Amino acid sequence: MNRLQPLFRRVMAVAAGTLLGLSGVAILAAPASAHHSEVKVQAKCDTATGEWVVDWTIRNYAPRNVKKYKFDEVSAKTFVGETATDVTIPGIAVTEGDNYPHATDQPLTATQRLDGKISKASLSVQAAWDNGFKEHKPVSAAIELGGTCVKDQPPAPKTPKPTASVTADCEGVVVVKLENAEDATAPAGFIVTGTDGFTETATVEPGKNASVTVPAKNAGSIKVVVEGVEEPLFEGKPAPAENCVEPGEPAGAYQSTCDELIFEISNPEDGETVTVTFTPNKGEPKTLTVKPGESGTVSFPAEEGLTVTPSAEGLEDTEPIAWEKPADCAPGGGGGDEDEPTLPLTGAATGGIIAGAAVLLAGGAVLFVLARRRKLRFTA
Repeated sequence: MNRLQPLFRRVMAVAAGTLLGLSGVAILAAPASAHHSEVKVQAKCDTATGEWVVDWTIRNYAPRNVKKYKFDEVSAKTFVGETATDVTIPGIAVTEGDNYPHATDQPLTATQRLDGKISKASLSVQAAWDNGFKEHKPVSAAIELGGTCVKDQPPAPKTPKPTASVTADCEGVVVVKLENAEDATAPAGFIVTGTDGFTETATVEPGKNASVTVPAKNAGSIKVVVEGVEEPLFEGKPAPAENCVEPGEPAGAYQSTCDELIFEISNPEDGETVTVTFTPNKGEPKTLTVKPGESGTVSFPAEEGLTVTPSAEGLEDTEPIAWEKPADCAPGGGGGDEDEPTLPLTGAATGGIIAGAAVLLAGGAVLFVLARRRKLRFTA
């Protein structure tokens, strides 16, 4: 008698029962696991507009032979704090009747643009398939929108903050000081123009300064403008300098003696060095240079018809000065008479002549004065 046969039959029966039970579970479970939806969401702040951009993605799962589905229920809400508002999402809506507009093998995406004050967004859907299956309950997703989405303010335009001051010195030279304020946000490009074609440019960074010197000959009228700005910062003639000290004026005198025509120049301590050229109508010119605080003389031998013309920078009067024979000269003396010898005027004698020039002024000799900047003029 084979005792293994009943045992084998019982094992086979248990295995068959187990297989049948598992098959039943699989059959019952298959529809629930094969038909379902999945909702995902993400969001970002669009700072260009100050709006939340919320992207929804719905994936649908069904057996391979099921191609289409629709939504029997859709619920979308937005929240500001605890206050909810029903909204719609483009492309995600309930479909009535037997129309199934969505494909099961493609994700369904949609985008919401929400006010920057929205704090939360949610979406709930319930799908139905073209094979008659329907989700037994809605599937939901929500996203908390942290903080407030704010529109970026456009950056402030970069601008310079330029200023200019114009000052003149006692010689007429003008200094234009150019500045760009500490709180400026861009360099300032300056253009300084003067007379006779003078032009100079300067670029000044925020918080910095620069200066432009305009020579006196170009400072008759000055204009200061900033690149890109129509209105000039300064335009016109600079104000003259104040409290200027005029240099002392050198003075000159000349004297006709029986033997010579003598010229003297005296320069005060606060004067400027002066140079005068004396050109006779006969013989070679002579030049006399006198520094401040000094005096000097130059002379020419006397003869009838002698004239000497002084010249200097800024000369106002270039009339020649003639030798005139003094009335008290001895008969035959001076004027080129060589019968009686004469001695040259040197040493103390020369000093006496210079001192005598002042006396001659009182007696009708002519005085000439060298004005500021070496201008020469004659007075009777």
